[in-house]
Amino acid sequence: MQLWLKLGIAGGSLFMFGTLFGFAIFPPFLKSQLKKQVTLKPGGEVRQMWEVVPFGIDFRIFLFNITNPDEIKAGAKPIVNEVGPFFYEEYKEKVDIVDNEEEDTAEYSNKVTWKFVPDKCGPGLSEDTVITFPHVMILSMVMSVLREKPGMIGFVAKAVDSIFKKPDSIFFKATVREFLWTGLPIDCTVQDLQGKAICSLLAENEAAFIKEGPQKYRFALLGAKNGTVVPDRIKVKRGLNNYVEVGEVVEFKGEKKQNVWAEDGPCNDYHGTDTTIFHALLFEDEDVVSFATDLCISLPAYYVKPSSYKGVPTNLYTADLGDMNKDEDLKCLCQAPDKCMKKGYIDLFPCVGAPLIASLPHFYLGDPFYLSQVDGLKPNKEDHEIFMNFVALAGAPIEARKRLQFNMFIHAVEKFKLMKTFPDALLPLFWVEEGVALDDEYLAPLKMLFTMMSIVNIMKWLMMALGLALAGTSGFLKYKEMQTSQKLTITKVSPKFTANGMAPGSTDKKRPLDVNTLQSQTVPALDN
Repeated sequence: MQLWLKLGIAGGSLFMFGTLFGFAIFPPFLKSQLKKQVTLKPGGEVRQMWEVVPFGIDFRIFLFNITNPDEIKAGAKPIVNEVGPFFYEEYKEKVDIVDNEEEDTAEYSNKVTWKFVPDKCGPGLSEDTVITFPHVMILSMVMSVLREKPGMIGFVAKAVDSIFKKPDSIFFKATVREFLWTGLPIDCTVQDLQGKAICSLLAENEAAFIKEGPQKYRFALLGAKNGTVVPDRIKVKRGLNNYVEVGEVVEFKGEKKQNVWAEDGPCNDYHGTDTTIFHALLFEDEDVVSFATDLCISLPAYYVKPSSYKGVPTNLYTADLGDMNKDEDLKCLCQAPDKCMKKGYIDLFPCVGAPLIASLPHFYLGDPFYLSQVDGLKPNKEDHEIFMNFVALAGAPIEARKRLQFNMFIHAVEKFKLMKTFPDALLPLFWVEEGVALDDEYLAPLKMLFTMMSIVNIMKWLMMALGLALAGTSGFLKYKEMQTSQKLTITKVSPKFTANGMAPGSTDKKRPLDVNTLQSQTVPALDN
């Protein structure tokens, strides 16, 4: 076989292999493997990490210290001072998991445990730090009754005096440990009518309190939840039948649809995942949606731009609480068509049964109306934005900051002496941040994936380039061979003449003209 033909076959084969492997074989193979891996298949690696997060999530909490409690009682604008962060490692676990093969679902309960990390707290802070903070239980009782049964406010005022031993303010000085974990006392051994009536209502929701003894409780912001299993069951898709459905919530508390918000809208529907897993191969323009059980709503995160984290390519997403006054899909969060919260705020009473208002920290991205009612808040993008960096191929969030603030309205309450001359304000209580930033151990498989993809990409183009080079060389050699075979050998032929001056075979009797002949010709004389 001639060299040019060998090179042509080799070059064509190399080019075809590079093209087929790089474009037609490897990408579909990679996608199929990712679709199989990112599912909740029992025993799978992703399933194991979904069941028990193998590392502590960064949990920071910031509390708003009330610097002018006496002035607020007299009607002055609240002045707050943010104290934090108080840093905890948050360990999440799914327990009592039940798989349903026919439905391709898994049902579970959540368990969360927090562990204090003093070295990562703000300078000089510890759980023994003393702050002035609203007694959330008293404030919640009063504002809930005003909302639901305002005529009963006098009844509740007497119950507060009984259960909480005639407090002289709704603002208390206590340690951060008491406010967050060990709690403030609630004495339900009282015998008066008002106290016993309120205590009977509290007993119906015993799980929200720390039980100290018979008819004695303590109320803390997080204490009753620490290390306990939340009874509310969540059912999600496993994604074995359809990888796009992995993690999608299909039931909560045994219901396929909530009965929390207004019925004429999508707010009661479950959209998105349970916040702990997302499908592989995210589309660039695809919103990442998750259902927040503690808010009873689905929150979308919106694609912003391509980004990176520790050398791993990512897509950056951000989220906010929207504007129910303008977004038709959020109008069902309004308590009435003409009673919508302002932009960036959500009334959580229908969800949690307490008069809590959710916002981003420091009212970031919210309507500035409430910001003007309180001094000491400084909203900014860097500290208060919700963001996530996703590896689109694997559907994995490798860096994220979920931030949420909880607030309560205060205003003058004529029949409750502790708030008789209060100002109107949305009082910030505290905000929390759940953060994830994967270290090199967990990034290694993702980096290996992208390294493999880079190698395949380089090899693809090298094989195609080398194939073209060999094919070009083959063509050049063939061209040279063709040029060589087409060259003509030209022989110079000189005619020979016979004795009579004629060329052989010629009938022309004229002799060839030469110099001697010209010289022998008679030249005519010129006339004078």
